[in-house]
Amino acid sequence: MKEISTAELKKAILAVEAERAKHPAPFRPDRAQRAALKKNSQASDKMVSAFLKEAGLDLKKFQALQEQRGAELERMVAQHKADALKLASQRKGTRFSSIAAQSKALGDLAARSDFFPNPTFTLDTPFLIWTIPLADVADSAEVPFGSWAKFDFKTSDSLVQKLGFYFYWANPYGDYAVINAATFMSASGHLRAHAPWGLGVNTSEVDAYALFNLWFGWPTGVTSSNYDAAYIGAIGAMSQTFLGPDVEATSVSSGASLSTTMFAVPPNDVVVFEVALALFCDNESGNIDADFASGDFQVACPVVVFSLLNKPPGAMA
Repeated sequence: MKEISTAELKKAILAVEAERAKHPAPFRPDRAQRAALKKNSQASDKMVSAFLKEAGLDLKKFQALQEQRGAELERMVAQHKADALKLASQRKGTRFSSIAAQSKALGDLAARSDFFPNPTFTLDTPFLIWTIPLADVADSAEVPFGSWAKFDFKTSDSLVQKLGFYFYWANPYGDYAVINAATFMSASGHLRAHAPWGLGVNTSEVDAYALFNLWFGWPTGVTSSNYDAAYIGAIGAMSQTFLGPDVEATSVSSGASLSTTMFAVPPNDVVVFEVALALFCDNESGNIDADFASGDFQVACPVVVFSLLNKPPGAMA
């Protein structure tokens, strides 16, 4: 039976993510195309600037007005975040109760021999809480039925950032184990997108999803894929020359139940479960802040439960 270590798992996952990065999602231009688009945009901005100056527009005064507007928008967003923090504090007990209820429901389901004719397993503690790409985690705890993490991510790049809870199970049988798996993730936080003023268009967007990902055997680009996803929240901002800067925000308070079926684990091998908060960030001269760390903001994943659909030799009913 295979056993794995945290260091080995990190190395394997980094290799998978590095390979994925070589093949970006097809809906976005590649780096070379984006550089060309940016160069064309800068040339257009210079032409617009020259035209406005010739037309008699005082660009410095115009910019000062846009900066005032931007400062007012920032004050509004700061108040929105303060309200979200207050609400998160008020709902803290309710959120914990919801997580506990979900954990108990999954645990009770796993214990019902009349519901599952074959062995059922409960993984109540992740052996790793980690970010991909590597980023600071403000705080975290790996505890039975109550693991959580605090994470505040800021970027002006376009990328996918994950905060993951990792569990694993070693298949002790000499045959394939076909499983159904379920989990629950809770996220409380605040998303902010900022598109600064400029001559032309600037944009910023972040989409947050809960992902349930399984690897059979050892993590590779072939054995890894997203098996379930749930929407958590999203926000976007866009600025234009005559509309000024834009700052948008939204609070997040969401729970997601995730599951997958008919997953085959090779004999005497391992299956790795990843339950992750994924942030899809897209910036064109803008920036985002995904705060799941301030006050009572946090991301939690209490448990993974799975059952065997078949009965490998040696399995007890």
